[in-house]
Amino acid sequence: MQSMTGYGRSEVEDEQLHFTIEMRSVNHRYLDISLRYPRPYAPLETRMKQLMGSYFTRGRIEVTVAQQAMSASDRAVMLDQALAQQYHRALNQLQEVLRLPGTVDLNMLLTLREILKIEDVETDIEDVWKLMQAGFEQASEALQQMRLQEGAFLADDLRSRLQLIGRHVETIRQRVPLVVTAYRERLEERIAELFQTHDFDPDRLHQEAILLAERTDVAEELTRLEAHRRAMTALLQAEGAIGRKIEFLLQEINREVNTIASKSSDATISQVVVEIKSELERMREQIQNVE
Repeated sequence: MQSMTGYGRSEVEDEQLHFTIEMRSVNHRYLDISLRYPRPYAPLETRMKQLMGSYFTRGRIEVTVAQQAMSASDRAVMLDQALAQQYHRALNQLQEVLRLPGTVDLNMLLTLREILKIEDVETDIEDVWKLMQAGFEQASEALQQMRLQEGAFLADDLRSRLQLIGRHVETIRQRVPLVVTAYRERLEERIAELFQTHDFDPDRLHQEAILLAERTDVAEELTRLEAHRRAMTALLQAEGAIGRKIEFLLQEINREVNTIASKSSDATISQVVVEIKSELERMREQIQNVE
């Protein structure tokens, strides 16, 4: 189980290049990868995303690829000799026409644009990718490790809340028969007060108790709730993206709890239902960050 928040970083280098790759991840419904990298490496963007897709399935991940300044050997001074000759001829012609003093020398030519340029030496993109791929793998593994660690904490928290819900369910299960018995006793007391001088039909009283038991029977709801709870507990041990499955099971548990609340008028059961719904709400907040 993975969280969707985390951070990963790597540094890789060879004789010519040095890359620092940083990854920051937050929760998102789908996998959304945002890349920032030096412009010459745009052809590698698809490969970067495909590689990260093999590690993650959900989350917004912001990736920054920084390249340190290249050494002098990776840059070259380019001389545009033809342009320099054109400048020289044009300046000499201008000098003759305007009858200006002085000479057209090297210092003057160097002040003119585009005669000398410093350009980056082109690097083979496949060689760059070999180095960058190693950096992306290392950063992805570091990010994944942090997401797994936080995922383990989330799993422990969810597991403890599921155990608490299980105890609440058992409280309701034990309380339901007592509710029917208590209702029967209250009914007998009221009838006795109303008909102190008259006999009442015990069969009718029995029928009323049966009707209440049928209306307040939540055995099926409790059984389904417990099944969902056990399924979620088992799911916390599973690998891969389980966030949406957990979210579905939470919805199912909440549906059963609402049905139990609607069937019961007992104050104790109502209070237990409130406690369960409170735990479900906390769990719903937690799973927003589960991959």
